[in-house]
Amino acid sequence: MTRTRTFVLGAAVAVVALFAVAAAGCGDGPDATTTPDSPTAVKGPIQLKNPIVTASGLKYTDEVVGTGASPRADQVVTVHYRGTLAATGAQFDSSYDRGQPATFAMSGVIKGFAEGLSTMKVGGKRTILIPAALAYGATARPSIPANSDLVFELELIAVADAK
Repeated sequence: MTRTRTFVLGAAVAVVALFAVAAAGCGDGPDATTTPDSPTAVKGPIQLKNPIVTASGLKYTDEVVGTGASPRADQVVTVHYRGTLAATGAQFDSSYDRGQPATFAMSGVIKGFAEGLSTMKVGGKRTILIPAALAYGATARPSIPANSDLVFELELIAVADAK
C-alpha cells in the first residue's frame, strides 16, 4: 500500500512539473532561455528618440526613408514587421521570425498601423509607437493586454492595387 501511495504521489508531482514546463513555454511569461539581445526578450518600456508626432498621437522615427510609392488606403502592401508591447518590450508578433514578409490590405489593419504606413515610401524602414486608442483599445488580444500601446518596426517592401 505504501509503495502504491508513493508511486501515485510521484506521478502527481511529475504531472504538475510537466504542466509548469508547458505553461512556461507557451508565451505566458518570459522564457528562461531568452537572451537580452533576442527579439522576444522583455526589455522594459520602449520610447522613441525625437519622434515625429502626428495629430492622432501616433509617433514615428525613420531609420531609412524609401524612394518608392506611398500606399493609399485602397491598396495592398507587403511589409516585414516586428510588433512589441511599448510598456514591456515583449514581442507579440514578427514576420521576420516567420521568414517571410506579410501582404495585406491597408483597410484591414488597425488604424495606427495604416497611418504609420501611409506616409512611408517603398524601401523605407520606420519604427512607430501606436497609442492604444489607435490599436485595439480596451479589447485584449492574444499576447496583447487591453489598453496597450504598441511598437512596430516596419519595412515597406511593396505597394500594389487591390485585386
